[in-house]
Amino acid sequence: MTPAPVVSRVRLSRRVRFAAGFFATVVSVSLPRAARAQDEPCTPPGPAVEGVLRRLVAATNVGTVAAIDSAIVALSDSTRMTPERRASVRATLGRWHWESTTLTPVRECGTENRGYSLLTNAQTGELDSIQVFVMPGTQKIAGFGLVRGARVPLAASDTASDAARAASLRALSRRMAESGVFSGEVLFARDGRILYHEALGTSNRSMRRRTKLDERYSIASTGKLITATAIMRLVEQGRLSLDDTLGKFLAAGERPAAAAGVPLKTILSHTDGMTNGSDSLAFKSGTRFSYVNYGYFLLGRVIEKVTGTPFAMNFAEAVFAPAGMTSTVRLERTTADSALPAAYEVRFDSAGIRFVANPLAQTTAATGAGGLFSTARDLFRFAEALRTGRLVSKPTVVMMRTPRRELGAMDYGYGVDLYRGNNVWGHSGAIPGAESELELYGDSGYVFVLLSNTVTGDAIRRRVNALLGKRSFCDGVCVT
Repeated sequence: MTPAPVVSRVRLSRRVRFAAGFFATVVSVSLPRAARAQDEPCTPPGPAVEGVLRRLVAATNVGTVAAIDSAIVALSDSTRMTPERRASVRATLGRWHWESTTLTPVRECGTENRGYSLLTNAQTGELDSIQVFVMPGTQKIAGFGLVRGARVPLAASDTASDAARAASLRALSRRMAESGVFSGEVLFARDGRILYHEALGTSNRSMRRRTKLDERYSIASTGKLITATAIMRLVEQGRLSLDDTLGKFLAAGERPAAAAGVPLKTILSHTDGMTNGSDSLAFKSGTRFSYVNYGYFLLGRVIEKVTGTPFAMNFAEAVFAPAGMTSTVRLERTTADSALPAAYEVRFDSAGIRFVANPLAQTTAATGAGGLFSTARDLFRFAEALRTGRLVSKPTVVMMRTPRRELGAMDYGYGVDLYRGNNVWGHSGAIPGAESELELYGDSGYVFVLLSNTVTGDAIRRRVNALLGKRSFCDGVCVT
């Protein structure tokens, strides 16, 4: 069985994620939903919880390693706090300071043993939420959670027009870039017309080179949407079927032994049950969702078998050319190219904030699972060609962006990540030092693209979502 190169992907803040396991083996925090907690009546937390919350926030506002470590030592059970956990908490709070500068408490709610504090983030303007569970009778933390952007407050003028939306997005993007947090490119458009497009921050820190428009970044797992589009074109051409099985195209040595009967539709929806390095299935195909790269690596091989050409060549002919994408490529390099934006993993450790270059971002060749290099403008062109039916028919696009719940995928279609049913759809991707976001807002014509070499753009994505609101963007019935 041919091994797949590692192409990792991170879904950034699509759902509330707790910093589990930092202070205890298992964290269970039952609190009001952070996104609406500030609108609900609440009671003040008990003295122990209040003290813990304020100590953590104070240490984060100072932002130094010494201040944060002092709080961790004072608030944690020394028998449970391993060096690894201390490093994790330090990194979480240190990066929070770096991406906020100052946190101002808005309200505190809770009980005797658990509670949360909502705080205004000076850099993003968002309301963040820190949440704790305190062991009874002590001021020691048993559980800890952090929700960034629990709410994104806006002025009424921010949404008065598309020009106002673009101005609000520009202001945040520039503020984050000027503070050194964000580096990359942001594009916001409607109905094929670009409303805001700007390159911001630093492309190469050692060379002190600023970013410029139309630089190529790794798009990581956003490439899965391109792979799925290429597969669906072959379906429309009658060259394969979604019900075809993997064994029809790949021999036993080219795929897991137990995967001969795995339908392609389950691979497209991440419900196939395959795992790289295992000849058995983790579960019966088409029964539950499990996001892995391996299936899409194999889809790239299927494309090659069906077309008789390398998958990247097929993409160039079947997707890039009709979409007008002139800058999207598959890199095959042994060393990093200094002409491209360097990929930086951001770390906070005993030395403070550090930017560590990740040469693997450029030297790991793309597969069907992702890793192509592209520009914001090319991804915008791809989105326009896809949503208007120039790559596959509009009925096929609807099929792709429909949650495959019958297969166990509640918020994923065929190569399409679904952020609010099919109301917001597209795909994201991240590896250390490379972040990619492509979002389309139903059938409204709004498109958002973000590329970054620091993986720090999530507040910008949240701002776009807030600027467009929660209304229905679907011409037909939205699947929620």
